[in-house]
Amino acid sequence: MESPSAKGARLELCVAVDLMRQGWEVFRAMSPVGKTDLCIIKRNALLRVQVKSTTGDWERSLRGNNVLAVVANEGPVRYFCKRRFASMSLFESIEVLKQQRRKKL
Repeated sequence: MESPSAKGARLELCVAVDLMRQGWEVFRAMSPVGKTDLCIIKRNALLRVQVKSTTGDWERSLRGNNVLAVVANEGPVRYFCKRRFASMSLFESIEVLKQQRRKKL
């Protein structure tokens, strides 16, 4: 069984490879406890990326980050953000996440 930290490191490397394939310069965090996993640069755009295996609790994952990269079930990497921004065009594909409305009881 793979430990959570080993899985996280593996997913971060998977995302880093995909981003480099898209032409991004990729820098990995030195600390295992930071809220940002990767910093990426392309055409003078600097973005912070959080890597996860699901979109669960995406609002917390995007706090302090620009992009959420999700690798689910060893599938392709999907990129998400919480609002449109100018650098979105630098990704092959990126989706805007919508906040769910909470029902009042």
